Amino acid sequence: MTAPTRRTVHITRTEHTLPLPAPLPDVAALVDTVRAELSRADRPATDAELRIVEGELLAFYDVPRAAVVTR
Repeated sequence: MTAPTRRTVHITRTEHTLPLPAPLPDVAALVDTVRAELSRADRPATDAELRIVEGELLAFYDVPRAAVVTR
């Protein structure tokens, strides 16, 4: 039996943060921003994750390396 092929994958992640506590309209705006970004890339909103990390609401999703735009 041969060993499986190993590949190194580079993943870029887009993150948006909002300090907590935050008003619900700000949370909705954050979610709408992420949803719009994913929609423009023809991706479902379910590709994003929401987590609370160190007192911030973190919305993030992985971006294929070929799609990364640096500013």
